[in-house]
Amino acid sequence: MDNVLEIKNLHIDVKKDDSTYNVVKDVNVSIGKQQIYGIVGESGSGKSLTALSIMGLLANPPLHVSKGSIQFEGDRELLDMSFKEMKKIRGKEISMIFQEPMTALDPLFTIQDQLMEALKFHTKLSKSEMKQACIDIIERVGIPRPKEVLKDYPHQLSGGMRQRVMIAIAMLCNPKLLLADEPTTALDVTIQAQILDLMKELREDFETSILMITHDLGVIAETCQRVAVMYAGEVVEESDVVSLFHSPKHPYTKGLLKSMVSGNRHDDLYSIPGKVPSVEQMPSGCRFATRCPHVMDICHTQTPPVQEVEADHTCQCWLYQEELVKNG
Repeated sequence: MDNVLEIKNLHIDVKKDDSTYNVVKDVNVSIGKQQIYGIVGESGSGKSLTALSIMGLLANPPLHVSKGSIQFEGDRELLDMSFKEMKKIRGKEISMIFQEPMTALDPLFTIQDQLMEALKFHTKLSKSEMKQACIDIIERVGIPRPKEVLKDYPHQLSGGMRQRVMIAIAMLCNPKLLLADEPTTALDVTIQAQILDLMKELREDFETSILMITHDLGVIAETCQRVAVMYAGEVVEESDVVSLFHSPKHPYTKGLLKSMVSGNRHDDLYSIPGKVPSVEQMPSGCRFATRCPHVMDICHTQTPPVQEVEADHTCQCWLYQEELVKNG
């Protein structure tokens, strides 16, 4: 499969006071054409920072990419592009749906104004052609009464409708890659399912690749083909979705799966003990060592290597290094 995006050895640092801390470490992700790829993890795991680095939207300072490569369509290095060059790509070739549509949409402008802004910047359509394009995309994302809705302001729409508008803006110029950062977090379960179905339809219709960023493994199971599990800035496990759910390897992944609500309401809800460490208190060695039920002495002193534990399934954990040693 040809890849639309290749992230290689990505490191992101943050400067706080007079010190510099690493917040994303050695991330490697490959997203195929028309693939839905998921990144999952708790808040503070570095998911959104990874997405913002792709868009060139890290707040610099204090954040900056200190090492690595982000290649788009094989030979275009995003990290080497100027601000002006990235502006031409954002919204046209790579689009992003942000976490909260009420804050991402401008409350002072109508929906049509906000759709037209992207068209004015990225196309040479006439005013009438732009207006028709706005109507077409609003209809395509399942919003009724498109002509009336285009005249509305964001606060006049429901949460689900605002999210559909965000998707419409993101898909307006038929991007090759869509970054979806927690696209269903603020929505009720029924609307969540509708939005996820819509995104899968648009992926097929527009032949767009999608990077799905979420803390919800249910969203991953529903939409994605491959998934990276992030913890404290590192990808600790990566595989196809079926393998991850049926044969998880990393203790953190197993903890996330145990934390999912089961169909039996009498089951106790599992919670991974402790919390994601702050950047100032990042442990040496394995970053999950302070919360891991299988921790060993080596985990506190040395970072485990990333290794293939099954075909096309990698894990960063000393447990599997121990097994490899035992099995010769």
